Amino acid sequence: MRRAAEIGALLALALILLAGCRGKGPAPFAADHPSARATLAADSAGLGDPVRLRIEAIVPKGARVALDAAGDSVGGWKVLRAEPPAQNGQGRWDHWERYLTIAAYRLGDVGPDTLRLRGVTARGESLKLAYAPPRLRVGGTLKPGEPTDPTKARDIRDVLSTGVPIWPWIVAGALLVAAAAIFAIRFLRARRRARRPGPVKPAGPTPEEEFEAAIASLLAEGLLERGLCREFYYGVSRAVRLYLERLSGLPLLESTSGEVMSLLEPGLRDELERIALRDWLSEGDLVKYARMERLQAEAQRYLLRSRDLVRILARKPEPPPAMSVPATTAQPAAEAPEP
Repeated sequence: MRRAAEIGALLALALILLAGCRGKGPAPFAADHPSARATLAADSAGLGDPVRLRIEAIVPKGARVALDAAGDSVGGWKVLRAEPPAQNGQGRWDHWERYLTIAAYRLGDVGPDTLRLRGVTARGESLKLAYAPPRLRVGGTLKPGEPTDPTKARDIRDVLSTGVPIWPWIVAGALLVAAAAIFAIRFLRARRRARRPGPVKPAGPTPEEEFEAAIASLLAEGLLERGLCREFYYGVSRAVRLYLERLSGLPLLESTSGEVMSLLEPGLRDELERIALRDWLSEGDLVKYARMERLQAEAQRYLLRSRDLVRILARKPEPPPAMSVPATTAQPAAEAPEP
C-alpha cells in the first residue's frame, strides 16, 4: 500500500508539472464550427522588433482561405515576412494556419481592431471570419519634445529599416531611362546627319584657273626683262593649248594651227568663238616669224589676245585684270596740246 501511494503521488506531481508547462503556450485550436484566432509569440516588443504572428482557422473541409489585408500591413503592424499557409484535415473540418513576421513602428498598444479571413467552400459558398486579435505593446524611448501620449507618437517607419529600400531601384530606373533617351537622341541625330548631303568638294582647279596659274608662273620668270621673247611666246602658246586640251579632250599641244582649227571648229558654239580662235592662231603664226626688233611688243599683244580667247571660250562676262608687263620698246604717248 505504501509503495502504491508513492507511485500515485509521483503521477499526480507529473500531471501538475505537465499542466503547468502546457499552460505557458496556446492550447491546440479545435472547434466544431468555422472559427479563427491569432496568437503572438510575445506580448511586447521594441520599435521595429520582429514578432512572430500565428493565424489559425477552422473551416469546412476543402475550403480555400486567405487573409483579408491591404498590401504589406495589417492594422498597425508591418508584415516583414509571410510564410505559405498550411491546411490539414481534421475529420469534417480543416485546420488552416499561417505564420507572419510582423513589426510595429509606433509606441503603445498596436494592432488591428479586427482581423478578417475570407474563404470559399468546396461548394462555392463564401465564408467570412472576423475576430479580435491580441494587441502588441510596443515600448521605447521618446526624444525630448515629443508627445508623451503613445497614441500620438510619431511613426518612425522611415527611420528604421523595414527591409530592402526601394529608392535605389527608383534612382537606377530613372538613370536607365535617361541614358536610353540620350542614346536615342544621339542615334536619331546621327541618322539625320547621315541623310543630309555633305558639302561638295571641289574636283580641282578649273581650266581657266590652270591657265591663269601658268601665265602667272611665266611672268614671274621675267623672260621679257631678260630679252627671251621667243621663250615667252612659246610659254603663252603652251598654256593656251593645254587649256584647249582640257576643254576638248583632244591632243592639241603638238598640232599645227590648221590641225587645231579643224579639230576644234565642230565643237565651237558660235561665230564669235570661231573668229577668236582663228585670230589667235593667225597671230601666233605672225609672232613666230616676226623680226627680232618687233618680237617683244608682239609677244605682249599675243598674251592679251590669248586671255581674250580664254575669256570668250569660258563665257566670262568680264576679262581678268591684265597683269603688268614691262615694255622696253613702247614709246611714251604724246601729250595732248593744251587748249
